[in-house]
Amino acid sequence: MVPTFGHAPTTQPTPARVRSAHRALIVMFALFGLLMTTFLSRIPTIRDLLHVSSGGLAALLLFGALGALVALMVAGWANARFGSRALLWWVSFVHLAALVSLGISTWAGSPLLFAVANFFVSLAFALSNVPANAEAAEVERRVGRSIMPQFHAGFSIGMAVGLVIGIAASHWHVAPLWHFAVVAVMATVVRLAIVPLAVLDGTPDPRVASRSLGGPFATAAVEYRNRRVLLLGGIVFASAMAEMIAAQWLSLSVVDDFGKRESMGDAIYWIFVAAMFTVRMSGAGIIDRLGRVVTLRASAVLVVIGVTLFAFTPTFWAVPLAVVLWGAGAALNFPIGFSAAADDPRHAAARVAAVSSFSTTAGLIVPQIIGRMAEWIPLRHAMLLVAIGSVTSFVLARAVRSDRYIFRSRRAQERVVGSQFLRRGKADPAAVIDAAGEAIPMHRGDKETRLR
Repeated sequence: MVPTFGHAPTTQPTPARVRSAHRALIVMFALFGLLMTTFLSRIPTIRDLLHVSSGGLAALLLFGALGALVALMVAGWANARFGSRALLWWVSFVHLAALVSLGISTWAGSPLLFAVANFFVSLAFALSNVPANAEAAEVERRVGRSIMPQFHAGFSIGMAVGLVIGIAASHWHVAPLWHFAVVAVMATVVRLAIVPLAVLDGTPDPRVASRSLGGPFATAAVEYRNRRVLLLGGIVFASAMAEMIAAQWLSLSVVDDFGKRESMGDAIYWIFVAAMFTVRMSGAGIIDRLGRVVTLRASAVLVVIGVTLFAFTPTFWAVPLAVVLWGAGAALNFPIGFSAAADDPRHAAARVAAVSSFSTTAGLIVPQIIGRMAEWIPLRHAMLLVAIGSVTSFVLARAVRSDRYIFRSRRAQERVVGSQFLRRGKADPAAVIDAAGEAIPMHRGDKETRLR
């Protein structure tokens, strides 16, 4: 039984209730970001307290990826079976226990306990993320305008706050046990208080529960045969690499490769997060102005320049500039990839699920590669793997075009369109030919249908 605190489930919320849920969800997303960077901000200290190498740390991080994978497979079923209200409430306690256990593992110097705790931290995070995003989508529908970026902006703000706390804890040599325990308890108290307010209805839906097991891998089985979906998956895989490698290894590289303190490593990662947040806040305007392909390619170039500068700079003072370029370039790749996957409303859910599975796969593979490479070469050189992914994203960028001829250049496509109209005795240049060869008028300012 979940306490309502005066905010009982309702399918007909008042405008005031919708506004309250909107604000509460922003806070909840901020708490998720806070809890995530509470752990990430102490990676160098964790590595030292557990007495493991970079490869050993990568193996321990694998358990977190496995926890996220398990959660992804059952989250849809759990949300339908128990309802988002109950799921968000009870998983709060799992998240609390797991994060405190993570701190205990560093105090005890136990890699085994760390692996188990990390599994449940990621499991709890993913099981919270699914219902929170479902509720955010419901609030967006009730509001009647696009407010989803506000929730993810709240997540970024929470990450920034978590990093600031991590910088302070590291500077004052606060043990991870006490750091994690205090943050986890305070965040859990706030989360439990706002769950009833953040969730409008959140009651179970047994009609779909039986069809939700398996996660994106089950939902998207047929879509893996679609060539465009596979190309978009490659773009999302590269996007996950750009963000994941920074999150897990950036601060550690600052410590190991530049000889700086952990608090400085956290500050550098904070700059990365701030750059991503800034670009994402204006992302819609950038994509509307430049188009998906140009934006994706420009982002890839920024990432390559940033990570290359980080890997080879002879002076530490170039590192902030490097991570600003890296973070700005990594900011819009995920939104573009998922937006392109949802172009066709008939297959949107399955294709988004298929594309998201590539991100999950990256979480299983990429940390292991970086960790093993770092045992042979400097960690910042191993992180050049990001540049390889971004070059791949640049090459595959045409896959995000909204028309079906993803491998045909814009000029060649315009010639085909012109010849089609000439054969039909038509002369409207502001049109495209659909899959059946029929003319579809275009609005000159429509960035989503314009050939890119």
